[in-house]
Amino acid sequence: MVIGKVDVRTTKILQKRMDRKALTEKRKEKYLCQARKATMLGVHTAKHISSSPSSSSSSSKMEEIEFIPTDSENTETFPSTSQMRVALPTVAQTCDRTGVSDRSAAILVNATLKDIGIITKDDSSRVVDRAKIRRERVKVRRDLKRKTIEKHPSIFGLYFDGRRDKTLKQTKVGKITARTTIKEEHIVLVSEPGSMYLGHVAPISGKVQSVAESILYFLNKNVDITTLQAIGCDGAVINTGHNNGIIRQIEIFLGHPLQWFICLLHTNELPLRYLLLHFEGKTFGPKGYCGPIGKQLERCEEMPIVKFEKITVSLPEISQHELSTDQQYMYLMCKGISKGIISSSLSARNPGNVSHSRWLTTANRILRLYISTKEPSQNLKLITEYVIKVYAPSWFEIKSKPSCQHGSNHFFGIIEKSRFLPEHIKNIIYSALQRNGYFAHPENILISMLADNKQHIRELGLRRILKSREMIKGRSQVREFKIPILNFEADTYIDLIDWLSVEITEPPLTKSISDHDLKSMISDVSAEIDILKFPCHTQAVERCIKLVTEASAAVCGIESRDGFIRSRIESRRTLPKFETKRQYETVLKDK
Repeated sequence: MVIGKVDVRTTKILQKRMDRKALTEKRKEKYLCQARKATMLGVHTAKHISSSPSSSSSSSKMEEIEFIPTDSENTETFPSTSQMRVALPTVAQTCDRTGVSDRSAAILVNATLKDIGIITKDDSSRVVDRAKIRRERVKVRRDLKRKTIEKHPSIFGLYFDGRRDKTLKQTKVGKITARTTIKEEHIVLVSEPGSMYLGHVAPISGKVQSVAESILYFLNKNVDITTLQAIGCDGAVINTGHNNGIIRQIEIFLGHPLQWFICLLHTNELPLRYLLLHFEGKTFGPKGYCGPIGKQLERCEEMPIVKFEKITVSLPEISQHELSTDQQYMYLMCKGISKGIISSSLSARNPGNVSHSRWLTTANRILRLYISTKEPSQNLKLITEYVIKVYAPSWFEIKSKPSCQHGSNHFFGIIEKSRFLPEHIKNIIYSALQRNGYFAHPENILISMLADNKQHIRELGLRRILKSREMIKGRSQVREFKIPILNFEADTYIDLIDWLSVEITEPPLTKSISDHDLKSMISDVSAEIDILKFPCHTQAVERCIKLVTEASAAVCGIESRDGFIRSRIESRRTLPKFETKRQYETVLKDK
């Protein structure tokens, strides 16, 4: 084996292969010697216990030869020391799901196999090392991405959101490779309907141009975006700017308008945010408040429950299994305040962390502070009343009816529920809703009208769509999505805008539907319509953002993060819960 310096790596590989082969031959010879000794011992014992002492020497020799195993037999029964080539996709997915390292996973797998009896002293062919776990992880992550793209080559709805995460990064200084933590912008992309994770991108900066280019590059590389009809995100100006927002940039690139579905859960949070700013003043830091109410929110869960005044509320019926821990807390707290009774178990629960970006937990703490204050101030009463009568019911209505067909109704419901407030407070609420009235745009109102329970409203929506088709014939320019002036005294969601003074444009979701099909669609309200499957909120994106944040702290590189996330999602899908043996058996039966 004489190879030049340029092939040093290949030389090492061949040398290791020869060393392994020599070691295998040595172990095989040792095993054969042990087998011969055991056979000879068996023959000797058989001679002593034989009942026929006059047995001939020839028969003994024949017995001795018969007990000695041949080389061919020993070759078949010789324990294998080759690589463990059994695929372990479930183990790899579970390791990513639980955050177990390759080394720890190998120890656990080998310990289990040893207890079961698959790994023995004489047979180590099923031993799993950490390199095997690492290879399986890489393979599973790559296969999951390939299958997702093959299964969904085109998308109809794109929902996205972003966050700056603490991200692991490998840096090389000379010959030393080290891990450092940096702040990096991540944009998560989810396909709707179906809430399927598409992937995430890491733009150079958080500016509009950089983010839009990163999203379009990813989509062009992985899926067919010519079928894209709808887009969803939160109401941040960087996303929704009608001149140079991210959605506007994507529309211009595609050459056609998209249906805007701006998250209603975020819209529902904004009035509460501005209400707190009005009463408490400016905030400081990521968790701090300057006012008396905000300062008490930090330790409200430690305060004892006192006798409080009931505030009646009507909440929609919703299964608590569909709610997160924080959402369950708010639901039960609203029910308890409405009845005037708070259980000891509920009062002992944590309402969630204080955070300016987490308004659900802020609302929980407001309710917890209210039931612990003997003489609440007028401001605390008003904020609590707003949370119970407006914020919480709207939240659960959006959760229970997430379809885009209910979007305009939900938005009108927020306005209608806020009418009990004093005039100066209503002005604060209405100002926030005016700036975020995306579901009061004619395109979204027309979607709700097409699916309304009343026949005459569906017909009115159809006539307006057909009229808008006639008016825009010959136009090729992408329209600008602008929020019209809202009528806060409207009696129904249809009257939220003045139809005579606004430009009516057809909803992009209905552009591909013929006049005849539209007429058939409104005649049967019970028919399942694909364009109504898009959600009016972006909670699926929020869940994926959490996964990206966790992956950023666990693995390095965008490809590794992407595979790590897909592996976690697949593991939770195939085995959502495993508390008892019966749950695992149920999953196997479903498959």
